[in-house]
Amino acid sequence: MAHQGVDEPQEQTGYQLQKQHYYKIITSYMPESFEQDAVQIALVAVDKYRQLKDIAFYIKHEYDKKYPGSGKATEGVYHCIVGKSFASAVSHETRQFIHMKVDTYHVILWKSKDTPFTAGAE
Repeated sequence: MAHQGVDEPQEQTGYQLQKQHYYKIITSYMPESFEQDAVQIALVAVDKYRQLKDIAFYIKHEYDKKYPGSGKATEGVYHCIVGKSFASAVSHETRQFIHMKVDTYHVILWKSKDTPFTAGAE
């Protein structure tokens, strides 16, 4: 399911990219419409921000706005990691994970529930 390209129209976000960006979907377990939204949001984030923490924050919050939860802890929340070199191992909800590359940055976005176990429980 590796898709790649250069920019896509920004009609959905209303933001005009300031420069051209390359992207490639490396791994995705999301429906295609969710993938497209994740790519669009990540392109805008990389275009607007330089700090990795700002890019990750923007992607997470824009995706939360696009796909808000009901507020129940059992539903889960989105998380985002952005960087050039890192390792990860995450647990995610079914069909709620994408790993993509935008320019030189790797972006991982996933939805995960809080653990049902309490600290210290054995």
